[in-house]
Amino acid sequence: MTRRLRFLVLNPSSLDLIQIQRPWLEALGVELLGDASFKQLQAQQLDGLLENVQAVIGPGVVSVQARHMAAHPELQVISLASSGYESEDLAAATRYGIVVCNAPLRSLAEVVADHTWALLLSVARQIPHHHQQLQAGNRQRGMGAAVWGKTLGIVGLGNVGRAVARRAVGFEMCVLASDPAPDQAFARQYGIQLVSLEELLQRADFVSLHVRLGPATERLIGARELGLMKPTAYLINTARQQLVDEVALTRAILSGGIAGAALDDPPQLPDSPLLRLPNVVFTPHIGNRVQESVEQVCRMAYQNAIDVLRGRRPASVVNPEVYRGRLRAPYPEEAVPEASL
Repeated sequence: MTRRLRFLVLNPSSLDLIQIQRPWLEALGVELLGDASFKQLQAQQLDGLLENVQAVIGPGVVSVQARHMAAHPELQVISLASSGYESEDLAAATRYGIVVCNAPLRSLAEVVADHTWALLLSVARQIPHHHQQLQAGNRQRGMGAAVWGKTLGIVGLGNVGRAVARRAVGFEMCVLASDPAPDQAFARQYGIQLVSLEELLQRADFVSLHVRLGPATERLIGARELGLMKPTAYLINTARQQLVDEVALTRAILSGGIAGAALDDPPQLPDSPLLRLPNVVFTPHIGNRVQESVEQVCRMAYQNAIDVLRGRRPASVVNPEVYRGRLRAPYPEEAVPEASL
């Protein structure tokens, strides 16, 4: 690199590992701007931090908005240390010639699938509840639900959904899946029945969500969908919190409409009655929080940013149409902007 580059690190996991990643990046001429306080950053504070910054490593608690992009012409790439990109304004980034990348590593999908099964088994057998009871000196034994041989419904047969399905083989489960564009070959290989969302909800003993958040999937599971589920069924969500209507879920569980839930996000209401129930398990969005995979994902995010700034095109660009217009970063040699044709 001919000049020193500045990367603004907003992603919480990347901030946790910034000292591990700093040496190799500094050797490449990259200055990292990151502090633990950025985990509580406000949108209005971004302008001061974006001065002379070429790359942002996200997603963070706040996202780079269109006004930030307009005000800071040196910003050339937003590189995400995650597979998800729903928090980013892709249309604005494309309009301003900013490349947006993600890091869809297999290791990330596999550790989220591990956590899905940890939650599923924990709520089915009420493991956290019994642990808490023992800590309080209560040795009374409750009754759990079986997992082996039951029906698992996977909503979204992407990278994580497929990893969850592979693990179901060992439990000899009947696996259903709902996906608008499913991997047909994978479904045939693992004997997965492709069905509508409605049929999946009606038949599954465990419903596991693995779809991206967007306008079409926000509150995908509401009162109507919960009403389709069996009263003995459990809802598992290691995807985005906003996929589930929390008010409707609370009503369904308190009324016995479904048997329970396990969610990789704390409830939006800090005094939620769900926190006190033995058939509900929460974790604070730690599905991908495994040292090995987080290191790999963060490194990929940094490498993607470096590649863009060096005039190389990463494989994981989520707004590829940006290369057809005026680009702030150097154009890759093999890419010719349409405007010049």
